[in-house]
Amino acid sequence: MAASEVCCVCGQPVDERDSSVCMVCGERFHLNPRNDAPGKDCGAVWISDQHLALELACQRCLDGGGQAPPPSKPTIRRPRLGRRRYRRRE
Repeated sequence: MAASEVCCVCGQPVDERDSSVCMVCGERFHLNPRNDAPGKDCGAVWISDQHLALELACQRCLDGGGQAPPPSKPTIRRPRLGRRRYRRRE
């Protein structure tokens, strides 16, 4: 990694240990990999419902300033209650 890389959100230098690459715009941004240690977050990480994998995005893309719209919130599908698909045996 080049020493001159900067965060695409805040413009401060980034280190490979405390940064990630946005899956939308491909730019590097600050992302603290641990919750129990202090660090800077200039984006977010979440689990994709469709792919069951981690997805990463910088705050610029999440706010709509990147190349793609922000990810939609997951929807919870509940089974329909009502009519049965089978007949009861007598």
